[in-house]
Amino acid sequence: MRVVVFSDVHGNLTALEAVLADIERQPALDAVVFAGDACLFGPRPGACAQRIQESVTAAVYGNTDEWIDRPLPLDEAAPAATQERVRFIQAMATWTQAEMDPAGLQWLRALPFEQRISPTGNPQDDLLIVHANPRDVMGVIYPPEDIQTSRMGGLKQTDEALAVMLDGTPAGGIAFGHLHFPNVRYWGSVLLANISSVSLPGDGDPRAKYGLLTWDGRRWSVTHHYVPYDLEAEIAAFETAQPPEWEAAVRQLAAN
Repeated sequence: MRVVVFSDVHGNLTALEAVLADIERQPALDAVVFAGDACLFGPRPGACAQRIQESVTAAVYGNTDEWIDRPLPLDEAAPAATQERVRFIQAMATWTQAEMDPAGLQWLRALPFEQRISPTGNPQDDLLIVHANPRDVMGVIYPPEDIQTSRMGGLKQTDEALAVMLDGTPAGGIAFGHLHFPNVRYWGSVLLANISSVSLPGDGDPRAKYGLLTWDGRRWSVTHHYVPYDLEAEIAAFETAQPPEWEAAVRQLAAN
């Protein structure tokens, strides 16, 4: 069984089209699943929602999909940087809603929290697909402890803390995005595959990314795929649409 999972498109149609074209070249896929965060922060949210709907077998929602309808509340007691970030998210949510048609918004609202793909009918063998973790769409499953220490500035999540987050979740593999950093971690024998992001990379590699999950009859494995795309085309899309703080997004893309 072969299942593609991609996540965190964030309104980047150029990267999405490159990923979908690469997926089309994969042989004998049993499912293509989107793991959330479709539209917010990019210049073409409506087109991204439509292309995802056309191209996947199933999908789940992410935290920024919720924020389009229910932006983060502003806490006047929060640090100034936090308030600034919340105001930006609120402005982007308003802009994104206006750019999307009712059908696209309804599709986002109807997405489920999780999807399961069962190769054997035994839940312990299932591939569980969520946006961030099996409990909510915000808590992060970090990379293995050694990668946290070497590449993320220190230990952020011990194996013991991870066990608390995942306890009681039957699965042979869990595929997710949210943290835009491709990696593999294990919880006992369970594969934890962060398939990273189509857009807004967090690992220093500007390419769009997705994961190919394979069941070999005994266990799940993952291969991360890295897809170049036309950064200049996406910069042009930002310059045309001009969403809130689009100049900063252009600078970020140009830096890649």
